[in-house]
Amino acid sequence: MADTVKRGDLKYVKFGNSDIMVSEVCAGTMTWGSFNDKEEQAFEQMDKLIELGVNFFDTAELYPVAFNYGQTTEMWMGNWLEKRVAEGKVDRSKIYIATKCNANGIGGKGEAHAYDLETLMSSCTASIERLKCNYIDLYQLHWPTRDTPLFGAAVFKPERELRPMAFQDKGTPDVFEAQVLAIKQLLDKGLIKHWGLSNENAYGITMFCITCDRLGVPRPVSCQNDFSLVDRIYESDTAEAAYRFGVVGLPYGPLAGGVLTGKYFDKSKYSKADADRPVEECRMRKTPEFQPRYGFPAAMQATEKYMALAEKYGLTPTELALAWANSRPFNCSIIIGTTTVRQVEECVNAFKIELPAALLAEVDTVHEEFRSPVCFYADKPTCMEAPWLRGSISHASQPRL
Repeated sequence: MADTVKRGDLKYVKFGNSDIMVSEVCAGTMTWGSFNDKEEQAFEQMDKLIELGVNFFDTAELYPVAFNYGQTTEMWMGNWLEKRVAEGKVDRSKIYIATKCNANGIGGKGEAHAYDLETLMSSCTASIERLKCNYIDLYQLHWPTRDTPLFGAAVFKPERELRPMAFQDKGTPDVFEAQVLAIKQLLDKGLIKHWGLSNENAYGITMFCITCDRLGVPRPVSCQNDFSLVDRIYESDTAEAAYRFGVVGLPYGPLAGGVLTGKYFDKSKYSKADADRPVEECRMRKTPEFQPRYGFPAAMQATEKYMALAEKYGLTPTELALAWANSRPFNCSIIIGTTTVRQVEECVNAFKIELPAALLAEVDTVHEEFRSPVCFYADKPTCMEAPWLRGSISHASQPRL
């Protein structure tokens, strides 16, 4: 059996068509202010990330999530950045900050919108003020405003709300033009260096890019979509559109909300791996209504297979999931999410691992058996219950043997 290869240092890669070099790890921040309820916890994690060589941070006006929505995460990050720059420990020009405007207006103006100029300008300047960062390196549209399925919904049904929020439009060419021109204003004013998409599909990427070309506006450089061993939907049409237009992947959710760490298997050694974070305080147990797709019974069944595969190759499930996501050629940097320093260390070190071809082939075999099991094609409640499994596998929110 071929061995995994472990390097000594992180790699830095050119971020798509931009002029910046980022670490293959991007620090996700969405739990700082909710699951982490003390500012010093976020500071400790940011300090460790910098120490380990991470130079790329992703946040949003919406964060934190699950509860206490909006603004807090950016404010904590701004306080940290101001303090560390003043201490001479961080150089702003060498730290790349990404944030997002969301179409629900949470953390922003508080009203639903379609990324109009006034709202984007207001949200962007407010984020810069909270982050105390002078400019945004990557500004992203958090999700499409049209009637597109989101967050686990894998089937498009026009004007059907297969998404947890209302849609604002039907994705006609004039909508894309208005949004691109609004982004142009942010670029022209120097408020942002680059822009990107999030939770997009092939149609959206294509329309944005051809609209940019027609109007003489820089294309989006990245697409931040859900992507993991248990959600490979991106690999089909979306990946092709991104590839053709030079849009790189900046995926979130590579650990499927923590499920792929193995910690929700109560008799597993991974359930007690983090002494500072009891499983009952973790996402699937504390807020089971938030992103329940990650804990679908079928996803738990697939996770068992991936856990066994990691064990076979001498890896932790976390290492396998992150190293695998990093191995995908269309991804440029992978967003991790942490709540403790120990998690930061394990996650970052996973990006120093190169997986052998034999292991990658075995991953694909498991995928053929369990194809994107966190997604639903007809009915989300049915996937929550998974009646075809006859109760043998429960949702991650429930204790498991």
